[in-house]
Parts: sequence; C-alpha cells; structure tokens
Amino acid sequence: MDIERIRADFPALREWTYLDTSFVGLYPRQVREGYDMFLDTWMNFGVEGTKTILTQWVEKASEVRGMVADFIGARRHEVAFTTCTGSGINIVVNGLEWARGDNVVFPEFEHNPLDTATLRRHGVERRTVGVSNGRVETADLEGAVDDRTRLVQVSQVGYVNGFRFDLREVADIAHVHGAKVLVDATQAVGALEVDVKRDGVDYVSAAPYKYLMGPAGLAFLYVSSENLDELVPDRVGWKNQLWSGESAEELHDPGSAEKFEYGTIHFQGIYGLERSLEYLNGLGMEAVERRVLELSGYLWSRVADSGRRMYTTEGTRSPIVSFYQQDAVELASKLMEQRVKVTGREAHGGHIRVSPHFYNTKADIDSFLERLEGLEKGVPPPQRY
Repeated sequence: MDIERIRADFPALREWTYLDTSFVGLYPRQVREGYDMFLDTWMNFGVEGTKTILTQWVEKASEVRGMVADFIGARRHEVAFTTCTGSGINIVVNGLEWARGDNVVFPEFEHNPLDTATLRRHGVERRTVGVSNGRVETADLEGAVDDRTRLVQVSQVGYVNGFRFDLREVADIAHVHGAKVLVDATQAVGALEVDVKRDGVDYVSAAPYKYLMGPAGLAFLYVSSENLDELVPDRVGWKNQLWSGESAEELHDPGSAEKFEYGTIHFQGIYGLERSLEYLNGLGMEAVERRVLELSGYLWSRVADSGRRMYTTEGTRSPIVSFYQQDAVELASKLMEQRVKVTGREAHGGHIRVSPHFYNTKADIDSFLERLEGLEKGVPPPQRY
C-alpha cells in the first residue's frame, strides 16, 4: 500500500491523529463524490432516456446490493438494505415464530442484546453468557444452548474490547440444537475479510459507517437462502404489499431478502456505499486486513509493554485494542483537544478503546501514547509540524 497516497484521500488526517474507527470511520474523498453524483443527478434531473429517477435509484441499489453480497461472500438475493444494525436484528427477531419457553442466547456485552419487546411478549427466556477476563469462553456459550434455543447472537468483533468469536464454531454449536445464528458484523466488515458461507451463519446485520467507510442511516442484512422462506417481513410497504386489489404495486420476489426493504431506502447512501466498496476492493481486503492487524498488534504490544492492564486479551487479532484506564473519559476529552481521537469509557470498567484502520501509521500510535503519557504526567504536549 502507498500509505502517503492513501492518507491524502482522507482530509481529516491532515489535522487529526484519528484512531477511533470503531466509533465512526473517516470518509475518503471518493465517497463524497458518490454523494455528489446522487445530488447532481437529482438536482439536474439527469435521467437516462425515459426512465424515472426512482427507477435509476432502484437499479443502482440492485447493483450495490450485488457488491455487498460479493464483499461478504453471499448472493445478491440474500442481502437487504436496512437503516441500522439494530433494524436488521429486529427484522430477524420479529420475523420468526416464538413460543413460550423458547430461549435466546447472547454474551453480556452485546451492543444490541436480544432483549426485545417481541421476545418479552412471547415469554422467551433471554440467556446471557458471562464475560471473564475480557473474553467469552466457548464452553460457557455451549452450556447455555439447548434444544429450546431458537437464536444465538454474537458479534464478529466485540465493540467493547475487540473480542472475536470463531463463528464457524458458534454455528456448529447452535445448529446441533436446531438454533440459528445472528451476527452483528459492524465492527468487522471493512476491517477483516468476511465470508458468511465459510462461517455457516444464518443472519448477519451490519452498518457501514465504521470500517466500511460508508454512510450513516444505511445498513444491510444478510439472510441465508435456507432461511428466507421462514423469515416473514414484520411490516409492509410498496415493495412487499400483501394487498392484491385494485392499484396494487408489482410485487418483488418473495424469495429474495429484498422483501425486508419495505419501501424507499437511503438512496443517497447507496451512491456513497458504492464508492467505499470500490475503494476497499481496489486495495484488496486481504491487504486491508493484514495492515489493520499489523497496526493493532503493534498497538497492543506498545500498550502492554508500558505496563498498562490490557482489556483486549493477547493474540485476539482484532481491529480494536482496549486497556483499563483511570479517568478514561476525561483523558479522551483532553486528547481531543490535542486533535487525537480515541474512545474513553467508564462502562464495562474504565477503559480506553483504540481502533486504527489501514490509513493509520505506527507514528499515529506512537503519538497517541506519547500524548497520553504526557497528560498523565502533566507534561505540555509536543508541537505538531
């Protein structure tokens, strides 16, 4: 990778040492160009021939749906666009049939835990799996799953400290009992190679505004072909009307995940997402993952060598590195004043979370640690050049 050329695509890096992609990712200029294309087409009514502008938007969404599918190892008809990660999770929960006595299983630190109004209304037991020393033991997860388990939820990369499950192992545990696996991949997609077929999972929900460098307000849901018929849309719109009377809309394929889109989606975001996928595909996800893990590995070693207590366990191979820190929120705010961006949290034990992406450098990490140590010691910050 030509890192200097890449960094020139990210205007924020001129001023910021930005190490907070797990909170919000940075846009390269190419993604803005996608947004501008959408606006220019609409403002100038740049339609093709006799097509309506909505037809052009729908066709673009179909193209990008195929790009998302290729990016995660799925097929086009298995991908729906949604509004956020939680939206996809709720589509799955609300679209399944539940009975009193069923249960769902998820780790304590899930960002969108499976404790919903739908599950409570149906008397579904919510079973949490404990986190110990920053990780969830597979044996503990397996011990919580039984023949009444309908859904096992995990994050591909945990948002608190980057913990990673072996998704294939989780899928095997769940499927033995007839349960399905629902994955939150928001902290993985765009940083790590994602392959839903390799991992054998049933549902994946993800938002692209972090490592995928895409829009906010747009997300996607993967539903494996084997689960499309069973999962029923929990609402209707012009894309999946039940009404078949006069003036009914033309129905989309009920065997496609597009039935979960309901109606008009965030088309401007679609144009931006197209450009972010093109950008990452141009670099190659194998190279991106290698770069991300090289940086996070360097970060983990530097922090551990400084004597700090690590929240992210050794050998995690994750884009996120967290360590325990007194006054984490205050220190993160003071770092922002020095144009260094990380996340400080008091929840889950006071800690600082650092999340580099491929456009970062080891010098960024060194600068962050130098400034953090300076704040702790009351030393004036070094000058930026």
